[in-house]
Amino acid sequence: MSEIQLYLLEADKNKAEAQRIAAQAAAKLEGRQLKLIDLITSLEEYINNKEDGAIRAKSVVFLAEVLEAVPPKVLSGAERRLLCEFILGRIEGDVEGVGASARVLLALENRGKWDGESAQKVMSTFLQHTHPLRQFKLQTERYPIIQLIDLLLAKYRDAMHQLHEESGEFMPAFISYFEGEKDPRNLMIVFSLLRVPMAEWDIQANAQDMFEAAFNYFPITFKPPPDDPYGITAQDLKDRLRACIASNSEFAPYAFPALLDKLDSTSMNTKRDVLQAVQACVIAYDTKTINLYSVTLWDALKFEILSVQEEDLAEESLKALALLGAKLAEAEGPLNAFLRPIIKECNEHLEDAPTKQSQGAGRILYAVSVGSPVVADKVAKGVLPVLFSLYQSSESITKRRGLLEIFNQIVKAFVDSQSAGNGGHAEALQSFADEALTAMLRALSSAPKAEVSFRLTALNGLSQLVAIDGVLSGEEITRVVDAVNSVILHEHIEGHGDIKSDAISGLVTMAHSVPAAIRDQAIPAFMVELPDVPEEQSAYGPVLEAFAQLSVEQQVFDTIVLRIKNKLSAAKYQHAPVKYQRDLLLALLYAFTYGSPLREDGIMRSTYFTDYAEPLIIQLKDALPSERSDTLTEIIGRIANVILRTQTPHFQSSVYNKYMEWMSPATEGLASSANERVRTLAPFSLYYYAAIRPEIAEPADVVVLLRSQAQYLLSAPTDTNGTRVVFRHLSLLINKFLAPAAMRKSLMDAGIEVNALLVSSQSGNHASAAFAVVKALIIQGRCGALTAEYINLLLQIVPRADKAFAHRFTGLLAPDDVLTKENHCVISGLFKQKIFNQTVGSMVESVQSASTEGKLHGLIALSGILRWLPYSIMQSSLRSLMSPLLLTLDVYSLAKLQPDEEVIYSTLTIIESVLMHDSAIASEHTVSLVNRFLNCSEMQRYPAKIRAKALQCLALVPRQFKPESVVPYRRATVKKLLGCLDDSKRNVRAEAVKCRSAWLALDEGNEEEE
Repeated sequence: MSEIQLYLLEADKNKAEAQRIAAQAAAKLEGRQLKLIDLITSLEEYINNKEDGAIRAKSVVFLAEVLEAVPPKVLSGAERRLLCEFILGRIEGDVEGVGASARVLLALENRGKWDGESAQKVMSTFLQHTHPLRQFKLQTERYPIIQLIDLLLAKYRDAMHQLHEESGEFMPAFISYFEGEKDPRNLMIVFSLLRVPMAEWDIQANAQDMFEAAFNYFPITFKPPPDDPYGITAQDLKDRLRACIASNSEFAPYAFPALLDKLDSTSMNTKRDVLQAVQACVIAYDTKTINLYSVTLWDALKFEILSVQEEDLAEESLKALALLGAKLAEAEGPLNAFLRPIIKECNEHLEDAPTKQSQGAGRILYAVSVGSPVVADKVAKGVLPVLFSLYQSSESITKRRGLLEIFNQIVKAFVDSQSAGNGGHAEALQSFADEALTAMLRALSSAPKAEVSFRLTALNGLSQLVAIDGVLSGEEITRVVDAVNSVILHEHIEGHGDIKSDAISGLVTMAHSVPAAIRDQAIPAFMVELPDVPEEQSAYGPVLEAFAQLSVEQQVFDTIVLRIKNKLSAAKYQHAPVKYQRDLLLALLYAFTYGSPLREDGIMRSTYFTDYAEPLIIQLKDALPSERSDTLTEIIGRIANVILRTQTPHFQSSVYNKYMEWMSPATEGLASSANERVRTLAPFSLYYYAAIRPEIAEPADVVVLLRSQAQYLLSAPTDTNGTRVVFRHLSLLINKFLAPAAMRKSLMDAGIEVNALLVSSQSGNHASAAFAVVKALIIQGRCGALTAEYINLLLQIVPRADKAFAHRFTGLLAPDDVLTKENHCVISGLFKQKIFNQTVGSMVESVQSASTEGKLHGLIALSGILRWLPYSIMQSSLRSLMSPLLLTLDVYSLAKLQPDEEVIYSTLTIIESVLMHDSAIASEHTVSLVNRFLNCSEMQRYPAKIRAKALQCLALVPRQFKPESVVPYRRATVKKLLGCLDDSKRNVRAEAVKCRSAWLALDEGNEEEE
C-alpha cells in the first residue's frame, strides 16, 4: 500500500501513527527514494475524489504533514513553485481542506521565500475564494489561514501594500474577511495583523470600516476555560485590541464617541477598559487630533473623579488627564483651550472646600500639571489668585486647610515634574511664594495645637515648596527650616497634637533639597539642645532621637555622625553619666544602621571604620576590665559590626590582624585574668567576630578562643548575662570558623565536645554549652553524622534530666540576630526540616512511655522544638502531634506544678494553626480541645496572655468544625464562658465576648435550618 493509502486508513483512528506515516514519506523524499512528482501523482485519486470531501481534505492534510516534516533545501525552487501553483489552483476550485492548504503554503514559504508577486497571488486567492473566513466552522481550519495571512503581512509588507494601492477592492475585502471571528487564539493574531494596515498604510477611505472591524469586539468579555493549554487571558486580548483602537489618528472621530458612550456603562470592568483605551489613544494619536477632542474628553472624565464610584476608575481618569496635559504641553493654543474649562471648574469647587469635589479638584490639578512644567505654570496662574483670595477672606480653619491641601497638590506637581527632569517655568508659583509662605508658617506656628491636620498640611506644603528650585529665596528657606526646627525642639506635646515625627520627616525631605540649610541651621540648633553633661531632668532623648533620624538623608549623614561623635567625646571627657554616653552611642549605631552612609561599589566606605569604630575600639582596649560597661561594650561591637561586615576581605584581614593580639585570650601577662577578659569583652567580641568573614580567621586561633570561653563558662555562675552572651559567641565561632571535616577534633581541643560535657554534668553551664554547640551544628548543616549523634544524646538525657535541661531545647531553633547570612554565617536552607525529622518522632514516642515527670520534660522539649517551626513542616505529622499537644495543656496539672507560660502559649498557637488550616484533623479531638481551652481560660491558674489565646482558639471551634460535632457542647461551653466575661483583664473579656458569640451563633444556625 502507498503512504497515502496507509495514512487515510490511520487518519481517524490513530493520529500519531498517521503522522509517523507522513514523516516516513518525508524521509523518503529527503533520501531521494521518492520523487515529489510521484508523491503528487499518488495523491491524485484521493485529492480529486468528487464524491467524498473528507477524503479530499485528508489528502491535503497528508501533503501538509509531509512538507512540514521535510527539512529545508530538500525541495528545489521549481518544485516549491509548482506545489504553490497546485495548491492555489486547487483552492480556486475546491475549498475542502483549506486549512491544510494554508499549512502547505506555510511549509513551502518556510523552506524558501516567495517573490512579491507570489505573495500577492496567495493573498488574493484566499481573499477571493475563502471569503468570509467564518464560513469554515472549525477553528483548526481557520487558524492556519490566519497564520498564513499574518506571515504575508509580516514578511511581505511592500507587496501587500502594493495590493492595497492598486486595488480599491482589496481593503474592504480584507477588513470584512475576519468578520465574526470569535476564537481567542485566532483573535490574538487577527488583532495583531490588523495593526499593519492600521498603523502603516493610508486607510483614510476605509478608516471607519477598519475601526469597526476591531471595535466590534470591545469590550472583551472572554473568560479562559480552566486548564487552558494556550494560556491566553482576557488581558492579552484587551491589550491587542487596545493597540488596534489607538493605532491611527484617523480613528479618532469614531473611537472617542464610541468609547465615551461605553463610559456610561454600569459595568466597572467596561469602564476600566474604556479609560485604558482612552489613555492609549491620547498617547498614540497626534496632537492636532487630540486637540479636537480634549474638552470633550475632559467633560467625560471629570465625573469619574469628582463623583468617585471606584477609586481605581478615578485614578485611571486622572492618568488620562495627565496624558492629555503632557500631549498638549507644546501647543500653546490647544493647551489653553484644554485648560480653560478645567481651571474654571476647579476654581468653582475651591469655594466649597473642603468637600469631596474640592479634593477631586486638587487631584485633577495635580494630574494635569505633573506632566510638564509649562502646564503646571499655567494651572498655577489660573488657580492660585482665586485660592489665596478665598484663603484670606475665610476665618475657618477647616476651609483654610482644604485650600492648602489643593495648593499642596499644585506644588507637588511642580516637585514631581522637577524630579522627572523637567525644570523651569515656576514663575506663577514664585509670584505667590510670599503669600503661601506666610500662610503656611502661620498655620504651623500659630494655629491651635489641636488642629493637627491643618498644621500637617502646612508642614507638607513647606517641605514641598522648599524642594522647588528658585521659588524661595535663601532667607525664606531659613524661615522654613527655623519653623520646623522649633516644632521638633521646643514643642512638648504628648498624644493628640504631637506632630514631631512628621516635622522630622519634613526636615529629612528638606535635607534632600537644601542640604546646606540643614547643615548650617538645623544641625547647630540640635547641637545646642544636646548638652555635654545632661542635668538630671534633661529631656535630651527626643532631640537626640530626631537628630539621628536625619541621617537617612545622605547629603547630611557625614555631618550628623561627626557631630554625634564629637558630642560623645565631650561627654566622656566631662565624665557624663553612662546612660547619656549609651544614648549617644545608640544614636551613632542608628545612623550607621538605618541612615545613608556614603558607599563605594555598594560597600560602605572603609573610612567610616577608621574614623568612628576604631577610636571606640581603642578606648575599649585601653579601659580596665572593671571600667567596661556591658551595655557600652555591646553597642561598640554593633557599630563595628555594621560597618565592618560588608567590607572587602582585604580590609577585614588588615583589621583582624591589627587587633588579633589584643583579642587573643592567650596574650602574655593576662593569663591570670583570662576569665575576666572573656567576660568583659564578650559583648564586643560577639559582634566583632560576627562581622568577620569565615576565611579571615585561622581555625587554630578560633580553637584557642573557644577554649578560653569554655574555661570561663564551666567555672562561671549559671545563667548570667555574661554567660548568655558567651554561649551565643560559642555558637557563632563554631558555625563560621571551624572546618566540618575536623569538627569533633576541634571541639575536643577546645574542651567543648558534647559527650565530654554531658558526662561531666547534665545541668548548669555544661548543658548550656552542649546546646550552644549543637545549635551551631544544626544551623550549619555540614556535619550530619556528628549532629545526629549529639541530638540523640540530648534526647536520651531528657527524661532523667531536670526541667531546665528540657527548656534548653527552645534555644536550638530560636532566631539569633548574630547567626545570619548577613554576618557570613553558614545557614542550611533545610535545617528546620532536618531537626524536625531527627527529633519529633522519637520525642513523641518517648513521651508516650515516660513517667509523669518524664512526660513533662519531654513535652517541654517538644514544645521548644515545635515553637520555631513553620506550620508547613509540621503539617504532614499533625495526626501524631495532636495527642502530645493536648497532653502539654494537661501535664502541669498532672504534675501539680505551676504552668509554664511560654510552653502553654506556644502549644495553643500551634493548635490555633491546626484549627484554621486542618480543622478535619483537629475535629477528631473536639471534646478534648473544648475542655482544655476552657481550663486554660481560668483566671486563677493562667496568665492573661494564655487566657486570651485559649479563648481565641475556643472561638474557632464552632466556626471551623461541622455543627453536628459541636452543638452537643454548646450549652455547657456558653455557661462556663460566663466566668470569663468577668475577667480582670480587658483584652480577655473582649475575647470572651467574641468566643461566646461564636458559640451562641450555633443555635441561630440550627433554627435557620429548621
